[in-house]
Amino acid sequence: MIRYYPRRAWPTVVKTMLLILITPAAGAEWQADVSNPRQASAAQELARFRADVPRSARFFEEAYGYAILPSVTRLGAGFGGAYGRGIVVQGDKVIGSTNFWQFTSGIQAGARYFSMIVFFKDKDALDYFTQERMRFMGQAGIAIATLGASGTPAYNDGVAIITRTRFGLMGEFTISGARYTYRPYAIEQQADR
Repeated sequence: MIRYYPRRAWPTVVKTMLLILITPAAGAEWQADVSNPRQASAAQELARFRADVPRSARFFEEAYGYAILPSVTRLGAGFGGAYGRGIVVQGDKVIGSTNFWQFTSGIQAGARYFSMIVFFKDKDALDYFTQERMRFMGQAGIAIATLGASGTPAYNDGVAIITRTRFGLMGEFTISGARYTYRPYAIEQQADR
């Protein structure tokens, strides 16, 4: 059955088709520069996230950008801390590098090695991150983990974080503070020379 649309509907159909054709895909795939060890490591970890954490697919589709920290090491015995490095991706290109620091205090013992992706829902959330204003303070938690994934099930203030435990055992009841730093890619390239 052929359906005919009124004449006034055609301009809307044409505009929609043109918009689809000229708008770049929001979920454009980033391709790692394999000569850059940090990017190569991030690309490998992204593949693991997509395979091991199926719920992350929705965030990859919706996100304006994301930071991937392929390896974060966390140690704790009374006081503890974590550190990791990664890259920040917007669309199909790397726009900078990031570092993550965390300090914890409380009842804790163990070590945990994990990876983390910080998803930014929109430009405002990514801009907030790149201005180094993103911090987390006063979180408390209890965790014992050897393998698995955890994180926010939805965006909170335009940000969602998903972690994937690679290995480790950590028992804790702590209060923590975390900080991210950002370095634009142009500055990062100059520092490498």
